[in-house]
Amino acid sequence: MPKQEDLFSQDASSDARQPGAGASAAKTGSALTALKFTDKALSPEQQRFNKLLVRTEALARKIEATRLLADTHRPLHNATLEPLKKERSAQMRNMALWLDGRLQRKGLSAKHRHMARDILCNLAAALAMAGDEAMQQLHDAHSDETLEEQEQSALTDMQALMEEMLGHPVGDTGGFDSLDDMLQASMKKLHEQDQAREQARAERKKRSKKTASQMQDEQQAQDADGALRTIYRQLVSALHPDRESDDHERTRKTALMKEVNAAYERRDLMALLQLQLSAELADGDKVATLAREKVGALTRLLKERSDVLARELREIEMRTMSEFGLPAYAPVSAASLNRAMIVQKQHLQADMAMMSRDLARVQNDAELKRWLKEQHETGQDEFDPFNCL
Repeated sequence: MPKQEDLFSQDASSDARQPGAGASAAKTGSALTALKFTDKALSPEQQRFNKLLVRTEALARKIEATRLLADTHRPLHNATLEPLKKERSAQMRNMALWLDGRLQRKGLSAKHRHMARDILCNLAAALAMAGDEAMQQLHDAHSDETLEEQEQSALTDMQALMEEMLGHPVGDTGGFDSLDDMLQASMKKLHEQDQAREQARAERKKRSKKTASQMQDEQQAQDADGALRTIYRQLVSALHPDRESDDHERTRKTALMKEVNAAYERRDLMALLQLQLSAELADGDKVATLAREKVGALTRLLKERSDVLARELREIEMRTMSEFGLPAYAPVSAASLNRAMIVQKQHLQADMAMMSRDLARVQNDAELKRWLKEQHETGQDEFDPFNCL
């Protein structure tokens, strides 16, 4: 059995003649083809390795495709909806200012004035959340509690909830500038707790007698780390930019080294092997030899990487769904993005038509009072700041 550090320096000519990982694609320059087992009869371990190899590549392609889809759709989405959102905000602003002016005059009962102030505050709060300072001032002039006080109250309540979940303080009372800061601190505490529990479990495992399966698992983990280190060291040695006198070559190797370091940090076996093949530091036969000799270790690395990519894909899909307003059940596709955009456009147009009618209607005091009553009875849904913007 060759040592891990020698796997890429040994002569692989005899192995290249044997059926196995990537022997038929030794010179293709692709990490996927070089690693894949191509024997007619594969062991269960080799079959699992091949499936993980394909899954890892498929996840990476899906992540890239989802990013590209979002980037491609974004200009059309913004060009279609942003003008409508601005127009709707202008109508909301007009209604808030009109209500403010009407509240300066007599003729409304205390109940109607209270209803009008509630609607005004909802409208102004929505616009203030989008950065309209004048609307923040208008809100605070009509509300018993300023927006800053409301945010601080929400922050205090959320901090108390998170501290109850964690079982200890997140930070000093009133020590956070925003709700986001407090939530980030809470997530950090949760992460630290998870790490502490994981470390405690690892310590208990160390103290307990290890089974044969655990010993094999540890050996595979060591082999996996060794394989990554071997490839990384070879790439660093060959691509270190400080050894280059030519400026162009130094720039090229500096960029490559950034890729190498990033791939090593995320334990991305496929990326490191592809960089190694691209730099012609190893051919497909030698990569195939590594797969044959260390199939258990590389399977472990591929499983780690595929799990990371699966989580990354889900996060990207969730961000895309949130950014473009996709329903929770919808797939992330060009068709679903276009449908969501059309639906949002129709809702915005309907909102603006409704607000135009409302603004014309409230000019008459009798209609204003009926309108205020209708808004109160329907829970003021039309003026919920979280739905307005």
